[in-house]
Amino acid sequence: MSNYRTNESKLLVLLTSLMILLFSCSPQNETTSLEVATSSTNAVAEAEQSTPVIQLRRASSVRNMDWPLHNLDLAGSRFSPGDQITPDNVATLTPKWLFQHGVIDGVSNQTTPIVVDEIMYLTDSRGSVYALNAIDGHLLWGYDVTRLLGGGRREGYIFRHRGVAYEDGVIYSAAGSFMFALDALTGEPLAGFGDNGQAPVILDVLHLRNPDLETAIEVGYWFTTAPQVYNGVIYVGTTRSESHIAGGFVLAIDAKTGEVLWHFNTIPQDENDQGWDIAGPTWVGTERNGGGIWETPSIDPELGLVYFAVGNPFGDSTERDGMNLFSDSLIALTLDEGRLEWYYQQVHHDVWDYDSGNQPVLFDMEVDGQPVKALAQASKNSWLYILNRETGEPVHDIIETPVSLETELEGEVPWPTQPIPHKANGDRMEPVSPIYPTDIPAQHMEANTLVEQFTPIGPNQIFAPGFGGGSSYGPLAYSKQTGLLYVAAIDQPFNSGRDPKGYFSAYDPSTGELIWRQIYEGHGQAGPVVTAGGLVFVGAGSNTAGYFYAFDAATGEQLWRFNTGAGVYSSPSAYIIDGQEYITVASGGGSRGRRGGDLILTFALPERN
Repeated sequence: MSNYRTNESKLLVLLTSLMILLFSCSPQNETTSLEVATSSTNAVAEAEQSTPVIQLRRASSVRNMDWPLHNLDLAGSRFSPGDQITPDNVATLTPKWLFQHGVIDGVSNQTTPIVVDEIMYLTDSRGSVYALNAIDGHLLWGYDVTRLLGGGRREGYIFRHRGVAYEDGVIYSAAGSFMFALDALTGEPLAGFGDNGQAPVILDVLHLRNPDLETAIEVGYWFTTAPQVYNGVIYVGTTRSESHIAGGFVLAIDAKTGEVLWHFNTIPQDENDQGWDIAGPTWVGTERNGGGIWETPSIDPELGLVYFAVGNPFGDSTERDGMNLFSDSLIALTLDEGRLEWYYQQVHHDVWDYDSGNQPVLFDMEVDGQPVKALAQASKNSWLYILNRETGEPVHDIIETPVSLETELEGEVPWPTQPIPHKANGDRMEPVSPIYPTDIPAQHMEANTLVEQFTPIGPNQIFAPGFGGGSSYGPLAYSKQTGLLYVAAIDQPFNSGRDPKGYFSAYDPSTGELIWRQIYEGHGQAGPVVTAGGLVFVGAGSNTAGYFYAFDAATGEQLWRFNTGAGVYSSPSAYIIDGQEYITVASGGGSRGRRGGDLILTFALPERN
């Protein structure tokens, strides 16, 4: 008897109708939460239940567990010790409660909720913060930043927001171009932090070069990422390459005062910027722009290092000959002063938008019987990079491989090689999504040509991954139990004439081998969470549906899915209260996440049949 189940549209329509009714009856701009009776959800479920009730309610061996940071911990492991939900009972998983914050403008709902002391904290696309009772989803307080962002293209400019971080009773949110600090219990701004809990941290750095700037947004700088917090210091990166910024900034900020302690420019502009002697000669011409940072950094306290993934260069590629460091790179900086310890560039002279978007994940493993302090990160170029986080050297060979130099663009000077990861046995690694176009409609092939990856861009090409393909901002997860890395990616070739596919894969980092893979409709843009119960949860974005999946962490077997009704572009989180294990995820977004949403879904095992 199968324990696979799909909760289909009947439940979705019922829940959505109830939420819309409640929301329409509430005052404008107020939030709505709804606890769903498990008896109702079971009545419309399609699953066959073969598991005794006593198994459904077995408490987790871990009594309580918080999720205080964007990716759970400083290492970004996204591994929960919760073991109440297992492959044997996940088929009965149902919504425990739902919450809508009411903000549906901007782009997709990308927040990852954090949970501390039975309170959940999440954000909308503007960066406003909401505190909920993590057991029943009821609103405790909200802090609206809309009118505090200011300046630039319009007041309260909205782009996207991925969540907050917690330390010592304070919630930190990087919204617009500001850092906000709020009392975790009351939502009141932290006294002494900037001006009434709001610090213009990017502008403070920009003023060192241009004291006449009024806002950071007017020159293209703002935040999309959740910050990282450690030992009284906030670590965060600025985006956005496509705004033609003069390098992205890594910032270390005093968590009590909002003062910038040090900064690092990912694309050094002159001899005043650290790393100029290394990166300066790798830019030849008038362009020296890009290098934004999309996601949260990771920290190794023992090594005293913070690790960032840096985005793509931007601008006229014929005016930036060279490798273009430190764009498309992983960088390690010292926690105390931000000194560059090492770097590894994953794409040289990028013209395909193959930036590194997700958080590096840190873990320890053995390779050939020797301990290795490892770091892994997957790029939009569809390759998974596994490095020694002490040195930045590859754990397995990464070979500089010759690529095409044929270009019709006058003045373009392609880089002759690109770094391709290999396995311990010497074979090339399996990419996280296809690097050569597949499933192209026949009629679309008539006027177009398939080309190899890293071919210089020309007319009528189809190449993979496309601008929106590969492994995007969704973080990886690492299971201490299985020893596997879990990677979400998108198969969407450029100019493909078809819809995207989600690729979700498990790799053994000690060998580089692909262990299992699942392929499904929609964008594999959000990261997973893996549990000690032997499950890995991940969502998919789509125009027509947003499925939230549970797979067997060891085998990849699909055990459960739930149609959230809109694309899932958010990475889930997990927490445990009094032995009850909860899985929570944000839903809301259509094609590429360009249509906003406001739903938070929290799942748990039912209390009864």
